[in-house]
Amino acid sequence: MSTESDTLDTALPADGQAVRLPGSARSATLHDQLYRYAEDLQQMVERNGELEAHYEALRESSDRLLESREELEKLMRSSRDIHLITDASGTILQSNPAGAALAPLSQLLGRQLNELVFPSHHDTFLALQSNAIESKESPEQGHEIHLRRETGSGSPLIVTAQALAVSKDGYVPYLHWILRDVTALRENEFENQISSMVFKSADEGVMITDIEGIILAVNPAFSRITGYSAEEAIGHSPRLLSSGMQDAAFYADFWRALRENGRWQGEISNRKKNGEVYPEWLTVSAARDVDGSILSYIAVFSDLSRLLRAEKRLSYLAHHDTLTGLPNRLLFQDRLAQMLAQAKRSGVQFTLIFIDLDHFKPINDTLGHAVGDHVLQEAAKRLARTVRECDTVARLGGDEFVILAPGLVGEMNIGSLCSKLIDALGQPMLIEENEIFLGGSFGCAEYPFDGEDEVALLKNADAAMYRAKAAGGNGYAIHHTKNISLLKLKEHG
Repeated sequence: MSTESDTLDTALPADGQAVRLPGSARSATLHDQLYRYAEDLQQMVERNGELEAHYEALRESSDRLLESREELEKLMRSSRDIHLITDASGTILQSNPAGAALAPLSQLLGRQLNELVFPSHHDTFLALQSNAIESKESPEQGHEIHLRRETGSGSPLIVTAQALAVSKDGYVPYLHWILRDVTALRENEFENQISSMVFKSADEGVMITDIEGIILAVNPAFSRITGYSAEEAIGHSPRLLSSGMQDAAFYADFWRALRENGRWQGEISNRKKNGEVYPEWLTVSAARDVDGSILSYIAVFSDLSRLLRAEKRLSYLAHHDTLTGLPNRLLFQDRLAQMLAQAKRSGVQFTLIFIDLDHFKPINDTLGHAVGDHVLQEAAKRLARTVRECDTVARLGGDEFVILAPGLVGEMNIGSLCSKLIDALGQPMLIEENEIFLGGSFGCAEYPFDGEDEVALLKNADAAMYRAKAAGGNGYAIHHTKNISLLKLKEHG
């Protein structure tokens, strides 16, 4: 017989209240399980939603990472900096295209990076590598190292280098090297330093003007040559150096050459601050930008005064006897040639007088060459003082002298001059406490009677001199084509 307890059962819903369920206990159990399954299913649905949301977040994060990686790789590929990945020992594993500045990429991978480092920069490279591996803050980061190129000219590649650690599980298996090429920058700095050194230390004056001709800068040599300090010159026109010796036509040609050729070179005269006019060799060039527009003008000049003085001195030494200061054989021959040419044009006569000092050799041998030199110098002075201003006295060598006397003709006039010369030489000389008496033998040849060219005149004058010396010296002889006239004036004694 059934009871109420057989047909009714109780169940506890979620709110904890007892609910009477019709049916058997088995039905109640089934309902209870279904309810729990519903709860589990609800939780699974909720968990699945969370997983889907988490998956979506992971997917979005992965997409962003992929995008970031692609952007990073794109940046590295397009970067002008060299990006290298090496292992901890320095073996190159990866490189971006910019690495081709060092070597072809096929040759770059797998080699040691320190093989490309110049020996003088090995210490800096090793410090960068060591500090990156040990994750130290290094003062060496960003320091320059010089790398050897294996492409192109092989000239050094100057870079600022950074080594960044790529960590994994607490150790550093890789290093990321960032090498920035600063070669052009350093070369420009070097060129600027050299230019500055040249500008400051050059012996030539340098003046830089703008396109209107206003002085922007001058170097120390400018001030040394012109006397104007930089403060006095800058901001003014180069006209402050004008000497007034170049006319308007000169400056018109000057500016035309600058406009057409960008350069002018030549000799001009300028005036220093103290008023002195000096010659200078000037070169003016137009400085242009990359588009060809003129930015400024650069003038480089040198003072020719010293050069001209040196040239004059060299010319003097080349044409004058170093001991006596008289014209030497070279200048004498030039003047004789000129006198012959003038005589042939105008018919003017002249006389050539050849002189050999008497008793000079024993003086030189007994008293020494120093005394002999003084005797020659004194003899030269006496001869030069005695002749006319239009006459030329030259020393041919040793104790031989020669005189060119334009317009001197006739035995009487020739004899009068020779007498004065013999008297001048015959006066006692006091040299180093030695009283010395000197004489001279004179040989004279007239143009055109005794020769119409240099060779004939010299030969005949020399023959006349030997005739005078053979007669006892201290006299003169005049050569004539048919006979030699000898006039003995006085004897040394």
